[in-house]
Amino acid sequence: MSHIRLFVACCLSWLSVCGSMPSSAQAMEYPYAVLPSPQRDGDPEKGRDYLLNGGYIGAGIPLPLWRALHAFAPPPDRLIDRPGVDPSVPIDMNQYQSARGIEVVSGVNCLGCHATEFRGEYVIGLGNASRDWTRGPQPMNQLGAIGNVLLAGNEAAREELRLFIEGASSLAGTTDAPVRGANPAFRFEEVTAAFRDPETLERVDEPVFAIGPDVTWSDVPPLWNLKKKASLYYNGMGRGDFARLIQQIGMVLIEDADEAASIEPGMRDVMAYLKTLEPPAFPESIDGDLAQAGAAIFNSRCATCHGTYGDYETYPNLIIPLQTIGTDPVYAETLYESGLIPWFNRSWFAQDGVAEAVPELGYVAPPLDGVWATAPYFHNGSVPTLAGVLDSQVRPDRWTRSFKTDESAYDLANVGWVHSAVSEEDAGAADTQPGVFDMRRRGFGNGGHTFADDLSNRDRRALLEYLKTL
Repeated sequence: MSHIRLFVACCLSWLSVCGSMPSSAQAMEYPYAVLPSPQRDGDPEKGRDYLLNGGYIGAGIPLPLWRALHAFAPPPDRLIDRPGVDPSVPIDMNQYQSARGIEVVSGVNCLGCHATEFRGEYVIGLGNASRDWTRGPQPMNQLGAIGNVLLAGNEAAREELRLFIEGASSLAGTTDAPVRGANPAFRFEEVTAAFRDPETLERVDEPVFAIGPDVTWSDVPPLWNLKKKASLYYNGMGRGDFARLIQQIGMVLIEDADEAASIEPGMRDVMAYLKTLEPPAFPESIDGDLAQAGAAIFNSRCATCHGTYGDYETYPNLIIPLQTIGTDPVYAETLYESGLIPWFNRSWFAQDGVAEAVPELGYVAPPLDGVWATAPYFHNGSVPTLAGVLDSQVRPDRWTRSFKTDESAYDLANVGWVHSAVSEEDAGAADTQPGVFDMRRRGFGNGGHTFADDLSNRDRRALLEYLKTL
């Protein structure tokens, strides 16, 4: 039943020039700064509980059926204690009472992508760069047949299961990731939204917009930087109330806008909790003199886009145009043309101007807090180490790694995943090697961001040492 778990899923001078946030209809000259929007308050403690136990996913698998399916399976590791949750429920799924009053186990929750084991610890807020979406969502016929037998006589539970299967099956065959670690969140969102009325969020039989051929694969960014960001996504697209934006995770399995509205207060609490997250500290000693030299380089070469750190922090939220940054354009170009954008801006999520989708032909230079822990790098995860970010000549065109998450798998000297270059001869056809990251695949190019290429080797080492301190 493993496929069940797979379905869901410095600058101040520039600010004075750029002015206020544009609407989706305005043409702006790049780079410009996205200005922050007011965020609603929430309770961090309640938010953590809702994140781990809340019903924000929507419909789920009735608990008696779940227990029967997992009666003889070894229980998953208890990465976080969740009192009252059945021992068979993994950390990336929740157990809760659904909107229809049925005790259920969810599809993949927020932690399925935004938390991971890393160097022996479970870190909430760190993007999961090891999750395997290469076998995407599958049809749920078998689950339905078993459920009809085991839930015979319990019509309410059977209806809950029907809603779960209807939502989960809508994603079947929509995507198989070409490489492990690539995240298909926006493909799931696009496919789901295409079969929802934007205002009521009820399912419809015919698509309300055409689904494009390209998939916006991406790496998963860390959540501890949300407190600094004025837009949620790599291309500056998600603006306004972040609680409303992150609630889109429920799109696959919620029933309608009424259910979405009932979930929203809990998501405001989740956002309040996410703002309390801090990145892990670099675990080994840092050369103070070298890092100090690197700080001077960073402040003169990098801070305009990525902000400043330490006692006087700034973050500009700058969108850098594709022709300047030079990184793979497919993510930005695909979402810029997607029918998901006008759908969102007409939908319940954007109701009363609470949130807005404003895609750009560029990428937001991200905050770098905890950057040492967030490999692989770039929005598509194409560069395995920070050393490669600072020197484009050492980036492997094809590479693989063990996908282990213990200390042996992480290279603290070059800052990133221990990896092996793969020759063209050994790689074979790109679409048959899901363990190999191949920059020839569409959307996975590793070029661009060559701003440190002209530094000396010593200056790059100093800059790398400084980045470990953030």
